[in-house]
Amino acid sequence: MKILLIEDDKKLCRLLSECLGDEGHIVEAAHDGEWGSLLARTSDYDLILLDVMLPGELNGVDVCRLIRQEGITTPVFMLTAKKHITDRVAGLDAGADDYLCKPFSIAELKARIRSLQRRRTAGGVPEVIIGEVTIDTATRGVTVKGKPVDLTRLEYRALECFISHPGKVLPRAILEEYLWGDNTEKSDSAIESLIKRLRRHLGWDVKEGPLETIRGEGYRLKIQ
Repeated sequence: MKILLIEDDKKLCRLLSECLGDEGHIVEAAHDGEWGSLLARTSDYDLILLDVMLPGELNGVDVCRLIRQEGITTPVFMLTAKKHITDRVAGLDAGADDYLCKPFSIAELKARIRSLQRRRTAGGVPEVIIGEVTIDTATRGVTVKGKPVDLTRLEYRALECFISHPGKVLPRAILEEYLWGDNTEKSDSAIESLIKRLRRHLGWDVKEGPLETIRGEGYRLKIQ
């Protein structure tokens, strides 16, 4: 997932960026409401982690209300040291989807993000069937003709990215950013090798299978 973190505590930003990066997420950070709201309105994210107490003219509640008024439906998790019920109500009324009170558990945050991923994957459908391949998005289990297939973490993330965007051409650059973030140590043929392995594991023919190569553009997964 591509996550926007709007948090003025730079130490916490580094910690969350590292922990979520280890899970394969791409994290972009802003340290005030003005810059955070600009990023939220001009870039595409899968999740916004938004601190309530921010420096500047816009606090977290203001930012949330502003992006909702502009029709942005990206899920928002509010982060706050305030535990009073009225503070949480204000955030939820502004359009937040979830709330975490500081100090919070990184493990709990990761669990909530995984839950969000399961709801969003393939439009919230818990099981995706593509020909003889069945993907259980809740357990991340994959079977071919009823037999389990062991995919690596990276291979499953690539498959997850495709089933989250059925019928859409995903450029190579988008896939690289989703899978590796800013890691530049990957080889130039990393995407091609990954797609080749994924097709082999799932029994998808390179020409006739549902995972198409769109020459000069990227890759597309056809789901009937």
